[in-house]
Amino acid sequence: MERILLSHGSGGKNSKKLLEFIYNGLGKIVVNLGEDSGIAEIQSEKIAITTDSYTIEPIFFSGGNIGKLAICGTLNDLAMVGAIPKYLTLAFILEENFAIEDLKKILSSIRKESESAGIKIIAGDTKIVSKGKLDKIFINTAGVGTIEHSQNINSKNAQVGDAIIVTGEIGNHGAAIMAYRNEFQTELCSDCASVSPLIQNLLNANIEIHTLRDPTRGGLASILNEIASASSVDIELDEREIPINDSVNGICDILGMDPLYMACEGRAIIVSPESEANKILKILKKTVAAKNAKKIGKVTKKSDKPRLYLKTFIGSKRILPLLSRELTPRIC
Repeated sequence: MERILLSHGSGGKNSKKLLEFIYNGLGKIVVNLGEDSGIAEIQSEKIAITTDSYTIEPIFFSGGNIGKLAICGTLNDLAMVGAIPKYLTLAFILEENFAIEDLKKILSSIRKESESAGIKIIAGDTKIVSKGKLDKIFINTAGVGTIEHSQNINSKNAQVGDAIIVTGEIGNHGAAIMAYRNEFQTELCSDCASVSPLIQNLLNANIEIHTLRDPTRGGLASILNEIASASSVDIELDEREIPINDSVNGICDILGMDPLYMACEGRAIIVSPESEANKILKILKKTVAAKNAKKIGKVTKKSDKPRLYLKTFIGSKRILPLLSRELTPRIC
């Protein structure tokens, strides 16, 4: 099996061969072949820019791989301000001896997700490091999107009376990764996917949206704590309404973890006026990706000490605090 060599990062013949391999693997989604900078045409007056790095272990998991994760994660960050994704940058840091066949699979996933989203890769970079100085492969991306709506979607904009909606089951990604690491037998798959089409459907229907967030590291509870703090409000969740897969509950029970804090990679939290809630759910449920969308809570009041509460199955309430430790390192 062919492997990555240090000479692939030397700038010489092997570097050229590796770049050609990457370009061929990515195909027409690459619009800048070998130039130091790419040139884009963006006519919107407003653009959104995001960047992220991906170091997940394992790099191949049930429902995806680090390549799919990198593209979907970047698309989702753009979607959280209602941006339409247009361009990405893509940088690989590869460990010497990394399998070329594995890189081919990762490139294929990147190409598939990029083509599906209609985006182009405008710039990139590749670095090779000595064996033992890196764990296989890290990916860095930057995303650029256009904002073609007039709404001010922001974590500071949650308002009293707003409905809290989640686009599907929570915790699938984090639980799937932890199941792999602990060698559990399960059919659970990561929820890794782009939520951008879901959000664009809502914006195209002129749905009023106050806040959008994707519950990645720290999961649902952490992100809602951040929204509560940013907007100076209390939020109350209804435990009976939160969609959680039985396998996620089972894995969390075994590991002593709370699914409310498990990472998602293909879900969005939508904070909108209560009057929009039914319309949002109707639009979301037209798609397979959001068939399990649910209204799970509400913004209850303004607060000098913002808190997230959970109304339990038995009717009591408890506080869901911010995490003080990392539950699942290298989850994305």
